[in-house]
Amino acid sequence: MNTERITIKKMLSVIFKREFYIDMVVFIFVCIPLVLFILFFTLKIDSYFGIRPFIKIPYNIIAFFILSILGGLIVWRSYAYLVLIGEGSPCPQLGGTNKLVTCGPYALVRHPSVIGKLFGVIGLGCLFQATFFTFVVIPVLFAWSAFYNRFMQEKGCQKKFGQDYSNYRKNVPMFIPRPKKIKS
Repeated sequence: MNTERITIKKMLSVIFKREFYIDMVVFIFVCIPLVLFILFFTLKIDSYFGIRPFIKIPYNIIAFFILSILGGLIVWRSYAYLVLIGEGSPCPQLGGTNKLVTCGPYALVRHPSVIGKLFGVIGLGCLFQATFFTFVVIPVLFAWSAFYNRFMQEKGCQKKFGQDYSNYRKNVPMFIPRPKKIKS
């Protein structure tokens, strides 16, 4: 298991790496518009069925900023490890990494960027006070993401990294860090 740590300076340098900004372009022009489309559609559902907001102003704005900043930092840190330590793209569809990353956030969970993205979309649900989106759509999106990561993405990692990935998978949980690991 590698143990290299990435400094803030190195995290900033990742912005200029091709692998990072190409993935961000896909994220910004595909993922975000799709989530916003779903969000605005579900706001219509809230309105049609008279579903009340679950969070009030200004708490929605505070929650949005806290969750979005935390989520963005988790995704950025996770992607920095994939680009710098893994020497490749955070996106498997763009080639993925060349090395298995088992340090930094990947020492705690196998899919830290999913946690960051989850915080971000929950923050978006808070900002727009979107009850149906937050309590129905987000769990469905998370379930799909868990399924995709477990049965598609991890299958590719298994094929690419073999026994090293099997050992990593046995020792590191998918999304929820083990309390013992957090302390160390």
